[in-house]
Amino acid sequence: MKKFPFLLFLTLILVLLTAHISTAQTALLDHAIDSLIKKNQMDTTIGTSIGVIIKNPQTGVLIKKYYHLGEKNRTTHAAPDSTTVYQIGSVTKTFTAMVMAHMLRNNLIKRNDRIQSYLSDTISIPYWINGNDTTFITVLDLVTHYAGLVDSPDNTFYPYTLSKMFSYLDTCHLMWKPDSLWSYSNLGFATLATGLTKKAGRDSIEQLFTQWITDSLGMTSTKITRTPDMISRSARGYVKNGSNWVLADSNKSTWPAFDGAGAIRSTIKDMTRYMEFQMKMLNSTLNPLADTMHKRIKPIQGQLNSWQGMAWQQHHMNHIPTLPWVIAKDGGTPGYNSFIAFYTDSSNLSKGGVVILTNSGTTASYENSVKIQNFSQELLSFIYPNYSVGVHQINTTVPQRFNLQQNYPNPFNPSTKIKFELPNASLVKITVFDQLGKEVQVLVNQSLSAGIYETEFNASSVTSGMYYYKIQAGDFSQTKKMMLVK
Repeated sequence: MKKFPFLLFLTLILVLLTAHISTAQTALLDHAIDSLIKKNQMDTTIGTSIGVIIKNPQTGVLIKKYYHLGEKNRTTHAAPDSTTVYQIGSVTKTFTAMVMAHMLRNNLIKRNDRIQSYLSDTISIPYWINGNDTTFITVLDLVTHYAGLVDSPDNTFYPYTLSKMFSYLDTCHLMWKPDSLWSYSNLGFATLATGLTKKAGRDSIEQLFTQWITDSLGMTSTKITRTPDMISRSARGYVKNGSNWVLADSNKSTWPAFDGAGAIRSTIKDMTRYMEFQMKMLNSTLNPLADTMHKRIKPIQGQLNSWQGMAWQQHHMNHIPTLPWVIAKDGGTPGYNSFIAFYTDSSNLSKGGVVILTNSGTTASYENSVKIQNFSQELLSFIYPNYSVGVHQINTTVPQRFNLQQNYPNPFNPSTKIKFELPNASLVKITVFDQLGKEVQVLVNQSLSAGIYETEFNASSVTSGMYYYKIQAGDFSQTKKMMLVK
């Protein structure tokens, strides 16, 4: 009998171990998402599809999972799946930005080109004039929402043809000088997409999406013009009318002039692959385009330490400067909401991302959009492995109930330890507050298996006084006092 090669044996053990780790991580992920859905009161009567990607730097384990809730059609009660087609709304703008990045890297355009130069003389783009100061809109102004254009012409998109948009541009005035202030503009991206299409010598922005993005990335169900097969897989859009869900007005989902601003339809499978590309986890010749798009170009006024890139927006996770930058974009059309957000830490080892697609909204879509964004941000905090200040398991014994113990020593100076008990796997957050209820520090924010744990609060940077520490683990919540004496 042949001896079993040691290397093969070791490889087998590593494979089995990795599979075990992956299974354990997946179980925690499932539990965390379930807890977060309940916490955020995600409405599951209408369809929601979620795509999650995690790369753990310690284990090298890559998790890619899909979650589906509710119904894609309230008449047939059909459930969504990874092939269900949703409208992605303004996430479309990241595709237009990617077309621009392609043209920049291939020297087809320059970032300071005037958009007027891409269009015929019969199309007039407004410009800023103040005495001897004349400033024209550039493609960089448009892709960063710094053009000074209104959000939408006449506060409507529906229905909006190119000729109608050109007529509006011919007579409208800029709100302020280009390159001076940030203001989100669908009209700006519609103008940008039109200009890029003309410059590339194509008939539609969709041709550029197909040629330069979706075909290369294998995104077969990501289109503006749906195929019969995509139509058969489409989720119907619903809006909230009082306490009732009603079908969205399908006439308000077509606006040819705004194709480059918000007209793409896609699936959670395709959009998760798109996120993989944006995170540079695919071996693609298009990877340099992600670097171009993700550069922080201009600040977003009125939003805490937030920056605008090419369509993508960026801020630190939970707005904590020591945490990684989150790159994100949301979208909404009548009856649909979407959100994509991901991070890569400074070492490029830890990566995580979330995509959420729904066929539900409000009449204004804002409320549902905020709910989805909050959910995704919490989910990102969970999958970031280094978010906790420091927590370690001190006993694998499974306790009978949740418990937050009194800190020790107490009073303390400058540090104290906090023990807590988990009877089952939970998404755990422990936060320290001052007497006014202001957040001082987040000690733990991650999913943990059942057991007994300990974390430490170092108060070197704060003044003496009474402090509170609170644990949130699933549905369990408890708060205790502690005294810092210096």
